[in-house]
Amino acid sequence: MLTATISEYHGSPAIMVNGSPYPPMTITAPLNNPSYLKQLGEAGFRIFYVNSTTRWNKPGKRKHTANNPYAYVKDNDDSSLDGIAQTLVDLETLMKAVPDAYVMLRLNIAPPAEWVNAHPEEQVTFQDGSHKKTVCSTVSKEAIDGMHSLCSKAWKRDAAVALTEYFDVLEQSPYFDRVIGFFLCAGGTCEWYYPQNLMPGDGRYGDFSKPFMEEYSRFLKEKYGTQEALRRSWNQPDATFQNPIIPTIEDRTVIYDAEKKIKQTLSCWESAAYKVGGMDLDINGRTEANIGVFLNVNTRPYVADFYDAWHEGTARTIVDFATFFKTRYPQRLVGSFYGSLGCTSYFNASTACGTLTILDSGVVDFLASPGVYNNREPGGIVAQRQMQDSFRLRNRIFICEDDSRTHLCKPWMQRDAMALYTLEDSLNTLKRDFARDLCEDVHGWWFDMSGDWYNEPSILALFRRQQDIAAYAYSLDRRKHNDIALIYDTESLHLVSESTSQLVTDYYRTSDLGRIGAPVDYYYHNDMANPNMPDYKLYVMVNVYCLTDEERLAIHNKARKNHATILWLYAPGLVNPKAKVRLCSENAEKTVGMKLSLVTDTFFPHFRVDPNSHPAVKNASKSRRYGVIDRDVHSNIWIGQSVLPIPFINPGFHITDENATVLGRFCHNGEPAFALKEQDGFVSVFCATQVLRNDLIAGLAQWAGCHLYAHGDDVVYANENFVSLHACDDGKRTVYFKKKCSPYEVYEQKFYGYDVDHIEVDMMLGETKMWCLDGTV
Repeated sequence: MLTATISEYHGSPAIMVNGSPYPPMTITAPLNNPSYLKQLGEAGFRIFYVNSTTRWNKPGKRKHTANNPYAYVKDNDDSSLDGIAQTLVDLETLMKAVPDAYVMLRLNIAPPAEWVNAHPEEQVTFQDGSHKKTVCSTVSKEAIDGMHSLCSKAWKRDAAVALTEYFDVLEQSPYFDRVIGFFLCAGGTCEWYYPQNLMPGDGRYGDFSKPFMEEYSRFLKEKYGTQEALRRSWNQPDATFQNPIIPTIEDRTVIYDAEKKIKQTLSCWESAAYKVGGMDLDINGRTEANIGVFLNVNTRPYVADFYDAWHEGTARTIVDFATFFKTRYPQRLVGSFYGSLGCTSYFNASTACGTLTILDSGVVDFLASPGVYNNREPGGIVAQRQMQDSFRLRNRIFICEDDSRTHLCKPWMQRDAMALYTLEDSLNTLKRDFARDLCEDVHGWWFDMSGDWYNEPSILALFRRQQDIAAYAYSLDRRKHNDIALIYDTESLHLVSESTSQLVTDYYRTSDLGRIGAPVDYYYHNDMANPNMPDYKLYVMVNVYCLTDEERLAIHNKARKNHATILWLYAPGLVNPKAKVRLCSENAEKTVGMKLSLVTDTFFPHFRVDPNSHPAVKNASKSRRYGVIDRDVHSNIWIGQSVLPIPFINPGFHITDENATVLGRFCHNGEPAFALKEQDGFVSVFCATQVLRNDLIAGLAQWAGCHLYAHGDDVVYANENFVSLHACDDGKRTVYFKKKCSPYEVYEQKFYGYDVDHIEVDMMLGETKMWCLDGTV
């Protein structure tokens, strides 16, 4: 009997099929070209993702007979087949081309359009009882009357009936024993997001649907326990679990509107005392609902609760469906898309905040998402949307959907947008993306959307080589020993504006965090209390704006274990949801261990560093304006759209602690913006801006004892067995190894030295090299 699990293999979780590991990469490609499928099999791919759907979602014109449910009528029009029959045809096509292939069914479990339109009570509902026509790709290519609630119990009930029929038939296929798992698809583009805005811009707001209201009530009961506790927290004496507050448009000012006023004022600052377009300019964007880019959680905590419940509802639905699958097939894998910190809305999409609920459920083996669509061209970096090392702590894996384009893409605009003009461009970016997956210890599938992106002899030969490299990598000790951990917080996402979260969790990961010169690990802050989390020399608190006393202590105690350094960015711990005053400077002071002054007026984040102030900044530029992303960050898909927001701070901090070593001061007023202070058992470094440039992090990391493989802006991926560089420009650079080794370039298949601790290499912009430190591959 087939068994497919996520199990530890040589020190880290791996996909195991019948006891054997299956390292990256895997493949998703159209099944209409058997010759291409055969070539993919010859390139070493053994796990194929196959699109599938139920008969409920795709009834078709031809159905199975009761006497022989496996039989189907195949003619020249495969589009006439129902969802089950099409799946059987596709499995047969694949297995004939690659007889030893395993299959992950990419299974659409969304309801059909007819069901959605027949159940208005299950649709997202606005305050006036109306719905909004929308297109949801997993439901229909045509507009439906309203988006179905992703919390709908009726959908889950009827989908279970359809899935039971689906599996009753599929189990009779001779190929079912090649199916190792199920990748659950629903919502927009299979990725479980709502493809519509809860505030469509016409004065309406939602969601008042019965499915969500039930989920909202459940969420609040679980969080607060009693109605009295809810009322105290919300400062609402009449609040109830049965009819909780749905935030009005005015309540939701923090998402876009307050920041919009500030940005509009900054963009026409010479007219700041006047009206522009009939609108009063307001450089501070003050309303009762917000304090700058922060939700005024002292008066409107229910806004964050509402959106947290919105995201938790989708996460719980994924868990419910996964439970159905695991109950029937406990020895097969179950996963889905979820956990998107980038590309989709942090508020409306419902896919950002429930990751830990899914990972801790015990029924979901993996989650996936594509990399963000910024700066993917040669010399750039494909940043990810998840905190993958939190997965490893739970014996789960993150899978990257590597929809990496090539010079073969059509139309030509796609090639040009990603600067993939030649075969060499394609090979180098494919090498870069593979190096990330292997060195960061995540899984991945190449996603050929059209069937011709990778259908080229040199690309297929590269894939063959990479499969051999991955197999060798999996034969070694796979435990990571990185020095730097980046820490993120989902609880903070609904406490700040969407633009703030995009800046620090998405664009910053593209611009700077992959260019420190050292590999980094990614966690949610909740894991700082997990005894299984490794110790690091440097912790970077990226967006940890919300901490309870217990969570703050857990972070401090973690750093005390080895006298580590903590770098806090912007507003660490500013919100304490259990404090008497939830948002105040005292919360942040307790977090960073320094005296601070809270500023609620808008100002620019630029600051300059004094390189003589401390060894950690000795290599910093004295004249550079720090505090902002000063690199180009642009979209490769949504051409012409501005990505980076106008930089400003509100609210913000000045450092007033006389015992702290000031490293940098704001340009506009000379107040301390960047400082270091020894604490009880650890070092606290506070930067009062949202981001800190990679060279400053690198200097701090080196001072804290972290190993840097490179100095400069190259993209570095590394673990104990491999080091990879993706060049940001032309010229010579030096690669520094942790210890003496004989670096072997895996694509050139030659040594770059013997028993050396560094090498000098000449590279061109966009070129990728990858060295094995443990011998030849």
